[in-house]
Amino acid sequence: MTDTHSTMNDDSPERNADASDQLDVLSAVTAALTDVTERIGSVSVREDIDRPVCDRLVGADAIRFVWSGVVDEAGSRVHPLAWAGTETDTLDLDTGSSSPSSTLVESAAAVQEALQTETVVLVESLSETPVSADEASESGHSVAVVPLADDGRTYGVIVVEADDAVFTSDVTEALRNLGRAVAHGIRSADCSASESNAGQPSTALQRQREEFERIVADIEEYALFRLDASGHVESWNRGAEAIKGYSADEILGSHVRTFYTEADRDRGLPEQLLDEARENGRAEDEGWRVRADGTRFWASVVVNALTDEDGTVRGFAKVTRDMTNRKRRERHLDAVFNSTFQFMGLLDTEGTVLRVNDAALELVEESREDILGRPAWETPWWQGNDERVASLKDAIERASSGEFVKYEVDIDTTQCDDDRPVTIDFSLTPVYDDGDVSLVVPEGHDITVRKERARELRREQERLEFVNRVIRHNLLNGLNVVGARADILGDFVDDAGRTHLDTVQNRVDEMTDLVGTMRTFMNVIVEDEQHEFEARSISETVEDCVTAARDDYPDATISVGSIPEISVWADELLDEVVDQLLANAIQHNDTPHPTVTLDVAAGETVELRVSDDGPGIPDEEKYKIVDKRIEDLSNPSSGFGLFLVREIVEGYGGNVRIEDNDPEGSTFVVELPRP
Repeated sequence: MTDTHSTMNDDSPERNADASDQLDVLSAVTAALTDVTERIGSVSVREDIDRPVCDRLVGADAIRFVWSGVVDEAGSRVHPLAWAGTETDTLDLDTGSSSPSSTLVESAAAVQEALQTETVVLVESLSETPVSADEASESGHSVAVVPLADDGRTYGVIVVEADDAVFTSDVTEALRNLGRAVAHGIRSADCSASESNAGQPSTALQRQREEFERIVADIEEYALFRLDASGHVESWNRGAEAIKGYSADEILGSHVRTFYTEADRDRGLPEQLLDEARENGRAEDEGWRVRADGTRFWASVVVNALTDEDGTVRGFAKVTRDMTNRKRRERHLDAVFNSTFQFMGLLDTEGTVLRVNDAALELVEESREDILGRPAWETPWWQGNDERVASLKDAIERASSGEFVKYEVDIDTTQCDDDRPVTIDFSLTPVYDDGDVSLVVPEGHDITVRKERARELRREQERLEFVNRVIRHNLLNGLNVVGARADILGDFVDDAGRTHLDTVQNRVDEMTDLVGTMRTFMNVIVEDEQHEFEARSISETVEDCVTAARDDYPDATISVGSIPEISVWADELLDEVVDQLLANAIQHNDTPHPTVTLDVAAGETVELRVSDDGPGIPDEEKYKIVDKRIEDLSNPSSGFGLFLVREIVEGYGGNVRIEDNDPEGSTFVVELPRP
């Protein structure tokens, strides 16, 4: 049992989504209030108060059943006096009986609390048979117990069964005011009967009518006023003055056209709404209205026709709510929705589409009106494939239970001339209100191009793998055979042919080294996704590479500075990085005896510094060397080693740069990540 004033959130998504139902209920309450006003002083039987109130309230679609009754002294038994609507488990009545039996109230405490506190109390059920939690959640409705209490006296309760979403604080406050008004009406009927029997004047009735009118006048949450049959203002409450800016003296007697924009007056909208209410009993509208100072506000309006017993329209009850803030939120939400290229929408927990952005509509070239209100799986994005529909239904059910759901889906669109589906990276995000999932946000991103590019890259990788195999097996094996035969020929070649044989052997060695480098490069780009990085000791790598370089370049002086015992995040190609940097520093040095120094500095990352005493590199050339593209390589021996270094290091998540060495030469700095 819950006092709705302390728990309902007026800004919740449910309230915005069901604002029309709430206003419908407020309109029905207003009509009931008006009926009570008209009947004060003219009826002497309580039934003539209770029955019209029940009939008016069930005029709202969201209200299922209403009954009014008196409570015994123990508060455990209610004697129904009047009821209307589609009977449910709320009350087990024989509606054909003129004298229904009293009914035991399952939640007697709710009735007692409502009468003691004079507030509206919500409960899940007031039936003789308790409703299980699962049944209650599936029913989606609650029961409001409205006390009939005034001036310290109680006259029973009105029980209203309706959809959960309509019982906001505004609605329950309106029902509380209605309960006070009905209590006034019942007291007036009692007074009327007693005064009629005693032959006394009706001064008490007049006083009670004035008290009731003060109740209506003090309602501030919405504009509640009455029009005569021609549309002129007959009553005015405090809420109307706050919303529209007119005092009662300023507006009484004015036509309802006063509140409409000039454009709406020119097209006859005020008269159209009154005519619709005359014909159908009610009319509703949303649009801009004009305040007394000329400013505009977004109004949600319901007009109820007030009729005599013979059906003649004697006036109108009108409820206006200022929905400007909600309209502003909707505009902001629309701006967010439509400012993104992603496909976005809004669903209720049953999967009904409440909102969809322009990007999603353009994908299927559908109008928003054709989409809203439909189950998501019946929209053009999902139709035509049973498996796709089943997956969406399952995803919505999981998201409505609180799970974030994400998967890829192929959908058919009107934008593909070749009937190819569009691949969407699709997700469903639950939105919570008061701890429960109230809405689901679907989002989608077109990844068709990315998926196609991934397929192309796989095909390209397969081709490169084929080339890699040819280099590793056919070409290298052929060079090994040529080299071996050249060594054998050395025993048979005379001095005249020795020069040519040396050239052959040198070229074979160069080509063998080049094939080795190419194999390394192919490993980087072909097997990149297969590489598993690990912690590798930088000191061990430097030591092994320096030892090999001293053997290969005996004329060079290679010294090693401070090398801490530290690891970097790399693989076996780290040796190739150090080998290539040493070879570059020695081979491009213009001195006969090059000097190369290696140092390692450790911080958040590890820096390997290879410095030489060569001619140095101009500043304008440093960037070109490091950022060289494959198309910039005129031949594999021109900068290919540094190109390979950069590719390997960037694969590790590091980078390469060039600095000046002091006093001369260059320093290649390789920054490597730590494990």
